[in-house]
Amino acid sequence: MTDETRFPPPEATAQLLGHQEAEAAFLRAYQSGRMPHAWLITGPRGIGKATLAFRMARFLLSHGLPAPAAAEPAGMGLFGDAPEPEPIPELTSLDIPPDHPIFRRVRELSHSDLRVLRRSANEKTGKLRAEITIDEVRGAIEFLHMTPGESDWRVLVVDAADELNRNAANALLKILEEPRPRTVILLISHAPGRLLPTIRSRCRKLALEPLPPAVIVSELKRHGIDLGSAELALCTALAEGSLGRALGFGSDSAGLDLFQSIATLLASWPNYDANILHKLGDKLAGKGGEGQFEIATALLDWWLTRFIRWSAVQDLQIAEVFPGEAGLMQRLRGAASLDHWLQSWEKVTRLFARVTSANLDRKQAWATAWLVLASPGR
Repeated sequence: MTDETRFPPPEATAQLLGHQEAEAAFLRAYQSGRMPHAWLITGPRGIGKATLAFRMARFLLSHGLPAPAAAEPAGMGLFGDAPEPEPIPELTSLDIPPDHPIFRRVRELSHSDLRVLRRSANEKTGKLRAEITIDEVRGAIEFLHMTPGESDWRVLVVDAADELNRNAANALLKILEEPRPRTVILLISHAPGRLLPTIRSRCRKLALEPLPPAVIVSELKRHGIDLGSAELALCTALAEGSLGRALGFGSDSAGLDLFQSIATLLASWPNYDANILHKLGDKLAGKGGEGQFEIATALLDWWLTRFIRWSAVQDLQIAEVFPGEAGLMQRLRGAASLDHWLQSWEKVTRLFARVTSANLDRKQAWATAWLVLASPGR
């Protein structure tokens, strides 16, 4: 069984865990007849933002325009009293049955009134581009300027808006400033603070919250992922309310193994074990190591973010995800200011981003990142 079979992509996912308030807000906007032309769906990766966006898209493409309010009050008909209008039933769900033709066509991304904007593959290398380009956005804008062909709406899903380069973001802003009638743009964002303020200000916001740990544990078991108590606790902690992350870690032990190696290096800060550091670097730089490198850098970024958040609020009751973590955080906080660690995190983030964009040596970038972290200063 492939991962895609076990964990279908969001356009093929029928059910959404949690986020009932977000769905209710969308349904209220629809029934009011004042549908916002753009929605910004935010929250951590893997909590269901894209799944919600495609549920919203399927709903619009299958329900059409909301029924208009009665033009005349009861009793004011041209030929006498008009009958009382039938009450419009209140909608309570975005559910569309998986066997519905609209569901099938959205799943296959073949509906003529739906466009999905994602990073595309580079024709020369076959690899995904690091960004969504302006040419791709221009194609989406042309799509939005056309009249809906099969439904009452044209829907654009941007997955994810964080991946728009500056020119692409500015191009999208123009259509947000001058929206076309009967069009809805659904922007997914993992880090809305990085978007242009003018884009954020022109969207109705839906901020999704992380899922509770109990839901994560239940879903792991439902998907047949059997972990020991220690592994389950670590997987749940690393997920931080993201079912997508939890399923990724739980279905492939490589992620948990990588984190154990990273935790060992962190615990020895600033005197890292050179053998562990170089051995891990060789693994990430070797043939087929691109995926491992992405996971390792995401895990290091996750922990640095966790430390900075803790350092900002000084939560002394933190539950450790590896032995000695609380003591390590105290040592780091005592060795340098919060501003220093923020700057270090930004340097490491930029360094890892350049590995993809500039084709840097993965092992060298990995070693350099740890050297940055080992150099505290006030």
